[in-house]
Amino acid sequence: MSKLINSLKKEDNNFIKRVRIINTLFLIIFLIIIGKIFYLGIIDNEAPLKFSAGKSNPFILSGERGNIYDTNGEILATSVKYPSIFINPRQIKNKDKDKYAKILSKELSLEYNYVRKKLDSKKYFIWIKRLIDPKIGKKIQKLNLKFVGIQMESKRIYPSDHLAGQLLGHTNIDQLGMEGIEYEYNKLLSGKKKTINIYKDGNGKVIAGNSINASPNNSGSNLTLTINSKYQFILEEELEKTVKDSESLRGYGVIMNPNTGEIYAMASYPFFNPNNFTIYDELSKKNLPVWNLFEPGSIMKSFLVASALDNNNINETTIIDCENGKRKIGGHTIRDVNPKGKLDPEGILRFSSNIGASKIIEKLTGEKYYEYLKSFGFGQKTNIGLPGEGMGLLTTPDKWSKIKLANISFGQGLSVSSLQLAQALSIIANGGIFIEPHIVKKIEKADGEIIYSFKPKKEKRILKYKTTKIIRDMLKEVVQTGSAFRANIKGLDVSGKTGTAQYAESGKYHKKRFMVSFIGFAPTEQPKLVTVITIDYPKGPNAYGGRWAAPTFKRTIEKIMIDEETTTRISESRDAPSFIGKAKKEAIRLAKENKIKIKIYGNGFVKRQEPAPGEKISYLEEINIFLEPGI
Repeated sequence: MSKLINSLKKEDNNFIKRVRIINTLFLIIFLIIIGKIFYLGIIDNEAPLKFSAGKSNPFILSGERGNIYDTNGEILATSVKYPSIFINPRQIKNKDKDKYAKILSKELSLEYNYVRKKLDSKKYFIWIKRLIDPKIGKKIQKLNLKFVGIQMESKRIYPSDHLAGQLLGHTNIDQLGMEGIEYEYNKLLSGKKKTINIYKDGNGKVIAGNSINASPNNSGSNLTLTINSKYQFILEEELEKTVKDSESLRGYGVIMNPNTGEIYAMASYPFFNPNNFTIYDELSKKNLPVWNLFEPGSIMKSFLVASALDNNNINETTIIDCENGKRKIGGHTIRDVNPKGKLDPEGILRFSSNIGASKIIEKLTGEKYYEYLKSFGFGQKTNIGLPGEGMGLLTTPDKWSKIKLANISFGQGLSVSSLQLAQALSIIANGGIFIEPHIVKKIEKADGEIIYSFKPKKEKRILKYKTTKIIRDMLKEVVQTGSAFRANIKGLDVSGKTGTAQYAESGKYHKKRFMVSFIGFAPTEQPKLVTVITIDYPKGPNAYGGRWAAPTFKRTIEKIMIDEETTTRISESRDAPSFIGKAKKEAIRLAKENKIKIKIYGNGFVKRQEPAPGEKISYLEEINIFLEPGI
């Protein structure tokens, strides 16, 4: 009996052990399941989507593109979120495809056949329409169509429409820069790309897996330009008026600070609105002041006379025989529109004498003038950092025949851009210093960290200060009593020069098409704005720079300077004090007492200064003082 009892007890113990083992196994399995649920639900909450019906379909979504601002913080380009509609055609039943095509084509304003063809695709993911009106997006969402989804994407917006359109450029539907600033700085403006996986839920409805809004970490950098929106608007308005009044093909211009190189305005007409970039041809998108090259004509006489004065080949009183408007060079004859006899350099500029210019370049020599032209920046890019910039044409003087030398003197046989002209004229305006133009003021990351801020390069003197003073006064006379009289502004001294050139085409000059220009700066004594205006192919008999380009300059500068009542402030002047003979420390003390900016060259005692003692200077003007050991 006892053996039976012991045997039963042993069997009970084995049963209990087996039960305990089974319970333990169930507990372990339960804990594993709970752990997996916790991991999938909390830690890796996207993993379950990988096991949903169908496949995951990744696509690339760009991060938020950085903004573009003008110099005063006005937004020129920004990005906003718009809905885009996609489908999973593999999961839409054939019997439903006609219904889907009918609904989607109606709501999205698409052709029925276009949508129906998309629905026949074997792909798991297809865009139907991107960047649609948010109201339509909400309507699609309310329809709750299976296998139809909405993904929010960034759309580039230009709040001021055509303002600086060619300069800014545009992006494509994928937020990639295609022209202008958008293209040149695409890498900096673009946010970091993110992969989005599209899944279906248990009911087969398409859902967006890991789509999130762009954060500062993956947003692009912001650009602040030197452009002043008010100046830009005024320049565009006046160019439009001139082109329409003259029935021209197009017009373009630049406004630049000759002392800092900042570009305040850069405009092309006809306008380009980057919000609707698909409706424009490629030429309409071109930023003409940097892209278009043309023969400048008589405006180049300003740089010729400045070079000859600077090189001491002529002076203010040099008399040139202009041969009553007709001169033979070999088998060629050059003529003047305004025939004159003997003229001084100022008269040659005032009456724009081709013959006078041809004789000045002979005194200077082609080789020397070529050196000056290169130092002014012609025949090379300005490196402003804009796409499509042209170098211009400037052949070496060994290829200049006698007649070519004459042609070069009055602006034929070479080509330039408006930006090159603004850069070169700034040298005359600012006292002889080469200034590199720039368009980007600063670049900062989305978190506010500044990664670039413009710093001017070491200054390089091209012309003597005395030369620039003489040529500025000569160009003022051109405006007051010469061919550029239509640029004259009451109450403000301005300097400038007109130009009219035949359009060069296939190695020949067009008989009726002219490029007319005006280059100028204001005020004469302390220039703050350099402006270049070019009008392409004005119709009618008065196709001259003085008739069309000069008045455009006048109206633009009047609105900028007179309407803002800045003329008096900018033009206020006083006599320059004498620093001659003073030691460096004494000169610095005198400058502080008189609240004058000075720039010191050398060591020792002041040997000379520019402007000279007693000359009228603006309250904003800087005086250059040159020191040498001993006096």
